[in-house]
Amino acid sequence: MDRSKLIKIFKNKNNRTIFIIFIIGVALMIAAHSFSGKKAQPEPQAAETAVYTADEEKRLADMLSKIEGAGSVSVMITYNSGTEKNLAYETKTSEREGSGERSEDKKAVTSGGEPVVVKEVYPSVKGIIIAADGADKPQVKTAIREAVMALTGVAAHRVCIFKKEEE
Repeated sequence: MDRSKLIKIFKNKNNRTIFIIFIIGVALMIAAHSFSGKKAQPEPQAAETAVYTADEEKRLADMLSKIEGAGSVSVMITYNSGTEKNLAYETKTSEREGSGERSEDKKAVTSGGEPVVVKEVYPSVKGIIIAADGADKPQVKTAIREAVMALTGVAAHRVCIFKKEEE
């Protein structure tokens, strides 16, 4: 089809309207597909952080329950952020002769299809809540607080200890 026929088709107001509606429809379908694709897949770092949190809570509860008089212990830890992974990157720098322009091409290094992690940065603790059977005794409460501070490095004002509800 040559250019003059296309111009003649678009001069018709109805054809222009249909074309614009068609373009808007395609754009909406693409946008809907991209948004639904992102929401359907859970963020892997969030899942890893949840596993890390649950594991740390269990380890801390197990250790605190060994304190004399503490009894059964439940722990909840909140963090300031999620786990961060620093990836290995391969950087290629090229320079155009004469122009002095430099360009960098940065790609993540992969091994077996997975990115290579150079360093994993664990989140800092925001606060800890502990419920223990023996928390009504001041000496037990103090021992629990000192143990938590030693194990996590969290300040005393970020550790709350309560007597566990009788079941």
